[in-house]
Amino acid sequence: MWKISARIMVLCIFMFISGCASYGMEHAKLAAARKFYDQPVNQQTQTFRRRSLEDQLDLFFFGNQIHHPPAIYLAPCFALNGPPAVKLLRSKLDTQPDDLSLRDIAALLGMIDMMGQYDVAGDKQLLAVLSSRIARMKDQNWRQTAEDEVSNFGKRRTEAAKHAPECG
Repeated sequence: MWKISARIMVLCIFMFISGCASYGMEHAKLAAARKFYDQPVNQQTQTFRRRSLEDQLDLFFFGNQIHHPPAIYLAPCFALNGPPAVKLLRSKLDTQPDDLSLRDIAALLGMIDMMGQYDVAGDKQLLAVLSSRIARMKDQNWRQTAEDEVSNFGKRRTEAAKHAPECG
């Protein structure tokens, strides 16, 4: 009996320590995001693209899902990453993202398409996966927002938007 209890106790301690480590990483990301958004907007846009693509996406999600007012102004800066950004967003679709992340992925893909950085409207495989995920969104309002974004792919493209000097 004692051996079983000791094993369970060791397992619980290991799980607790592992949980603390992952919380620490998550806490560090949150602290970094809050520090980023404490900067003036012009400084945010100037430094945003110096970060890794993954960090840019995390900051964008934080800025639109947690921070207020939402930081939609960073969408053009993210969109300038073009095909590598699309590849990252495609991989996020494979992880079964939550409604807010899906909404933000659709918005980012819309900005990438509008800025002419990638022909999202012409990528039928990407559109099929995105539409499938959007159809399963629980929140009807966010689903409608995402569907509206997808319906505009290819319709708002403008060469003038290909550049975003505010993004450093």
